[in-house]
Amino acid sequence: MTQQGTIGNKWASPIGLCLTLFMLSYTIGVVQPIMPPMVREFNSSVGYVQSALVLMSLVTASFTPTAENLSRRLGRKPTFGMALILFALGLGLIIVSQDIGTFTFGLAGMTGLAAAVLVSTPVALIDHLYADEVSRKYGLVALAIASVMGSLVGSILGGLMAFELSWRWAFAFELLLIPAIWLLVRQTSVPIPTQTLPIDWVGGLLSVAGFGSTLAGLSLAADLGWWQPKGNPQPLDFVLAPFGISVVPILIAFGFICLGLLIFWEQQRSHRGMVSLLRLGVFSRKVYIIGLIIGTLHTMINVGVQFNLFQFIPPVVGLNSFRTALAVMPFTIAQLTVLLLLVKRRPQFPPRSLLQIGLVVKSVGIAMLFAAIGNITSPLSLMPALVVMGIGTGLFVTYITSLAFSDTVEEEKAEARGVYRPFQNLGASLGRGILGTLLVSLASLRIVDGIIAELGQSVDPEVRRNAIRSLQVAIQTLRRDERQTIFIELPERIQPALTTILRTSAIDAMQNTLLIILALCLLCLGLSFLLPKTVKKLEAPIE
Repeated sequence: MTQQGTIGNKWASPIGLCLTLFMLSYTIGVVQPIMPPMVREFNSSVGYVQSALVLMSLVTASFTPTAENLSRRLGRKPTFGMALILFALGLGLIIVSQDIGTFTFGLAGMTGLAAAVLVSTPVALIDHLYADEVSRKYGLVALAIASVMGSLVGSILGGLMAFELSWRWAFAFELLLIPAIWLLVRQTSVPIPTQTLPIDWVGGLLSVAGFGSTLAGLSLAADLGWWQPKGNPQPLDFVLAPFGISVVPILIAFGFICLGLLIFWEQQRSHRGMVSLLRLGVFSRKVYIIGLIIGTLHTMINVGVQFNLFQFIPPVVGLNSFRTALAVMPFTIAQLTVLLLLVKRRPQFPPRSLLQIGLVVKSVGIAMLFAAIGNITSPLSLMPALVVMGIGTGLFVTYITSLAFSDTVEEEKAEARGVYRPFQNLGASLGRGILGTLLVSLASLRIVDGIIAELGQSVDPEVRRNAIRSLQVAIQTLRRDERQTIFIELPERIQPALTTILRTSAIDAMQNTLLIILALCLLCLGLSFLLPKTVKKLEAPIE
């Protein structure tokens, strides 16, 4: 390790770098439990918040190559310091925001842009701090563990703060970390490379606008309608429904136009002999792209399962958000245990085979969870399935990085990790947005149809659709006692069967969602055969 004056200085930089990734993961993880009170305060919808998370991940991923070049040109410490300031300003804007637009700009625009630097700098500085490969590997593992712990603490602490104090306090906590991170990291001595790649600002902006608008449109479709506008979009009726149609197809069309301009722009740069953003570094590596897709899908599965358990357990088992987080914790504990056990050893089998074993084990765990959900009596009945899923996840996470990075060169490692991590955040956002919305939609559909069947009356299709839509909003934004108040207002003759309808609908929706998750896991298994069987060097995992 680089010589430093005292034991405190020796550990200061690694601790600060771990806190950096802890903070980034906390920011993503804390949004999940604070969604209901935040959505109610903004008079918005879960779809808007999910779009903000997707945009944050896209901004980070799109600007990571540019941020890496900027760090090499200006120096990592000055760029890191500026990113911390921008991140703090973004948090401040989030804390004082009075509407979803300001919140989105703070989260996706400011903290997302700052994260492009903050996500790659820890990896680069760990490479500089540790001279030998073993120490460097343990340093990178520490970064991965810090990231996992950030998500875990965010999900637990966010729930407590959101319902006991205010959701704004969940973000205020991070402001205390920023000066501590800078004090710990600032003493690190890092040389400034003399050669850097040119920064393609236009390409970066077009990529963010293209991917961001397209995915924002897809995320908002459920709330605003694919073509015909839903609900009453006043007072922003022209913004949300311009020309009498939903804004969704306009966002998607604008995204495609920006992507087309991006392709044209990069082709022109390539013809002039300039470096193209589309061919920059790791994006030209086929194996890396395949590994990136598999890893993102896997994260979507992971977060989708956990998010849906947070939605499912409270109404069915009767736990609050804090106890629900404790009930789901065996999954994370099993994952970390496997990761720590395997990182010390050279594998006896090809890494791809071990990764595939992990996916098979995880599939078995999902099947066990499917069975346990059908006969759930307490959170303990879910523990065996969660442990098995955690073991499979630990195996997968340990080796996917090595396989994905197998055809990248040493100079691309920091950039490769910097791009990989925000794509995992993107997978997490899609897991919440797609799989989470699917669970709530199916449950709402089953509940409304069950009540209609119990009443034995015919209902106008439009009334049924409005009832399903209103119930979706109630499930996503209201507390359990507030939802109970709605159900109490139903006709007296439906009350004896209501508990059974609610429980059966929730279980059926959760099981159907798990079948889709199982199919996605098997898709990851199939795609894994496109990865190389062995690798020359084992990389530290990323989570």
